[in-house]
Amino acid sequence: MKSLITALLLLFSVCSHGAEPPTLILMGGSYRTCSSLLAEDCRPEQRAFPGAREAPQYRIAPERFAEILDPAYWQARPGAPGLDALKRLLVNTHATAGNTLHDAESLGSAFEKTDANTWNRLLTQEQDLILSAFEQLQQHNGVRKREQVRIDGGNRPYDAALFRQFVAEAGKRSPGRKPRIAFTTSASVNGFDAVDFYRGLLAQAGAEPFWWPVDAALAEARFGGTGGCPFLPTMRRNAFSMLGRERVFPDLDAEQKAACIDATTVDAVPDNVQALFLDGGDQWLHRQTFFTRDGTPNPWLRTLRAAFLRGDLVVAGTSAGAAVQSGKSGMITNGSSVNALSYGAIAVHGSMPEGCERAKRCPMPLREDDLTWWKGGGLDLFGNYLVDTHVSERRRELRLITLMGAIAEAAEQAPKAGIGIDETSALMVRLVADGLHLETSGQSGAWWFEPPGTRTAVGGWTVRGHYLAPGAELLWSKGRMQLLSAASAVTPRGSIGYVGGDALQPEVLRQVVWHLARAGAQDTELDALDFRMKIKLLPASYRWQGPQGQQGITGLEFTLARP
Repeated sequence: MKSLITALLLLFSVCSHGAEPPTLILMGGSYRTCSSLLAEDCRPEQRAFPGAREAPQYRIAPERFAEILDPAYWQARPGAPGLDALKRLLVNTHATAGNTLHDAESLGSAFEKTDANTWNRLLTQEQDLILSAFEQLQQHNGVRKREQVRIDGGNRPYDAALFRQFVAEAGKRSPGRKPRIAFTTSASVNGFDAVDFYRGLLAQAGAEPFWWPVDAALAEARFGGTGGCPFLPTMRRNAFSMLGRERVFPDLDAEQKAACIDATTVDAVPDNVQALFLDGGDQWLHRQTFFTRDGTPNPWLRTLRAAFLRGDLVVAGTSAGAAVQSGKSGMITNGSSVNALSYGAIAVHGSMPEGCERAKRCPMPLREDDLTWWKGGGLDLFGNYLVDTHVSERRRELRLITLMGAIAEAAEQAPKAGIGIDETSALMVRLVADGLHLETSGQSGAWWFEPPGTRTAVGGWTVRGHYLAPGAELLWSKGRMQLLSAASAVTPRGSIGYVGGDALQPEVLRQVVWHLARAGAQDTELDALDFRMKIKLLPASYRWQGPQGQQGITGLEFTLARP
């Protein structure tokens, strides 16, 4: 008897025509789609979802204590509280909370109120492990409740448009029928949580969605040599610090176990769909999904790369799903622009544990917001580029440029460019004969920084860059940005001078660049810690306006130096 996955893929199987160029869609994250778990993002009349899954609820159950206190988990957590302290925390909190239902925040507060010292010595993932053990199954008449989505029920148009654009691009590879789109939730520590959401979102965008249940736990079961499929729940615990997923999502647990057993079919998924979507979360978890322990691509990534390069498979990713597309010389794993300017970029293995400063357990000598990167890079689908997301909104422009310089100094091959996607925006990248064909969409756009040039001082640099707003098509070829559509040449006139703004505040750098584009001014200066950033329009600058007033401009020069 074939597994559910086998049956679905046989149903979906068609021949590829291979007429389209390899296409990648990089999304900047933070789209807010109306759903039963995100009702605040719905228009008022769209907020009722009868019978849908609601926000998780938790009840402390003493029968889960032994599962939480398994020494095999805690022995691998240096610096964590001892088992006796953890047991007292559980017992004493249960004594005061009883059988009361809690949301995650209130249950966390109950543990902290019982023993703040023990609770706060836990990393965020360890706190989540404890909470997850007590999550309640939501069901009706014996069937698990599903999260429901309304793609057109939200407060803004960009989210639906981005996903419909993705589905339309996949549809070019399945003429005459809905495209089959696989999605992963492998960047999420609670990967089952978003499956209903993406199934609903992609279906309403016009696709036939298919969950490809690969993640770091399934990769360990398949390729790690540590016991295989029967131990998948333990591998989930070790990889994600999550318990009880088989109790809360029994149907999805069964799907993933079937996928573990039906290896041949799961390995072939990229050959049998027209597109693949990678979710947001932690790009390191994506990387663990697609590489073996020794750093070599596993069969899933090898098949994915081949289908992508044939042009048969559109690949899209949001947030971590975009950042993991970085090339072979490096991938961002953590950090802020403030720490990037203060301490530089630090090459590490893995991602920084959230909550490590509170718990006083950061890997020495690192700080929780340090800029860290992985020398092995990401999935490397479209070349040696460095990708970052949430850029303007989380003031990440300077961390991206700082890391580009650090990789150029540390790696044999520097990134060809640094690409920073703003939130609720996307950059479509098509691999064409003479370079990369680029087109942005969404609310804002994307940054494109060329490799670092002159060092101005200790920690300083000069780089060239561009802001790619919607409304233009461009070609990146042989290290040059070329406009393929109409744009206006900018003749710089006058200087705005030092305006006293802070380049390390959210969206300020984008606002200043947009202002330069509109005004055609020659340059301006901003603060950045104890540095001064000068932004200058070059003689070959061109500008265009996007459909919602966004400003695109090429030919910018950014210089960071001591004042």
